[in-house]
Amino acid sequence: MSEKYSLKKLLGPAILLGVLMGGCKKIDEGFLSDGLYVPDNPLTIQRGNPFQKTNAILADGTTQPMTITLLDVRRADTKKHADEFFKEYPVYVYTASVDPAVDTTIEQVNKKRTLKNLKPFVFLTSGQFIFNGATDSLPLGVTYEYDIQVSNVAGSKVYKNIATMTTVDPPLITETTANCNFFPDDGSATIPMGAPTMTITRVNESGASVILKITDKNGKPFNPNKGEIIKRGDRPRFENYARFHPIQYTDTAMICNFEIAPFPLSKYSSGGTNWNYLMYYRVPSAFLKVDPALTSKIGSANPLFAFRLMKAGVYVVEIKLPKVTHI
Repeated sequence: MSEKYSLKKLLGPAILLGVLMGGCKKIDEGFLSDGLYVPDNPLTIQRGNPFQKTNAILADGTTQPMTITLLDVRRADTKKHADEFFKEYPVYVYTASVDPAVDTTIEQVNKKRTLKNLKPFVFLTSGQFIFNGATDSLPLGVTYEYDIQVSNVAGSKVYKNIATMTTVDPPLITETTANCNFFPDDGSATIPMGAPTMTITRVNESGASVILKITDKNGKPFNPNKGEIIKRGDRPRFENYARFHPIQYTDTAMICNFEIAPFPLSKYSSGGTNWNYLMYYRVPSAFLKVDPALTSKIGSANPLFAFRLMKAGVYVVEIKLPKVTHI
């Protein structure tokens, strides 16, 4: 009886010591999830967009704070490091907004911008990209993949191919509208002619010019140098939107160096009227013949149209008038 009692006395403290020692085992600090992810994957990079910010990486319960580092960006097609992603490109950085109603010369514009060499992106510790205008120098339609490292109190982990991103161009042309009316020279009622055909072609990614042509139904241009295209009263025209450089006139076109995209940079207002982006012109009766099916009267063609170009480049804009032949 005494032996059993003694054994119990000896075992009791030993078991208690074992429990205490087990309770002192170091507890892992923090958590680093395998399942964190990029919520807007796949990412879309709009080339030339001066500011585009992606969403933060979702932590999936990972202990905060966490720090995210960009390790590599590769082309998805070749699996090679994307050198072009890490180069610096010249891009204008604006220190103040440009108001075309006030800043009417290139000298005034240059006071509000600085030409800097920038990488196309900044990567934040939250896992967000901030893309800038230098993305316009990245190739179009290329998909990239990238790797990150995430660190917190629990340690660090590498996430290969966490997401992909593809370069795209935003819509190049918006705000398109066109119409045309016949004004008889005798002052009688206006005759609708139908909408002109507007064709806008980007012929070069470099530069910032619009070559505007107004043509007859066969594509023969009217000559602005010879008075075949004239303004229409006090209504806005091409010149009202081309603020930074003078319009050049040729025998076939009106040419504008618009300098800053988008073009027009802003809507046009005058005398309490908001004209949006509309342009009005007149082709006098001396330079055209109207289709007999429309009218037997003599008169002028009066097109109105609007367009907005969202990126720099050289564009040819042709406004082809319906039911009219150049003479």
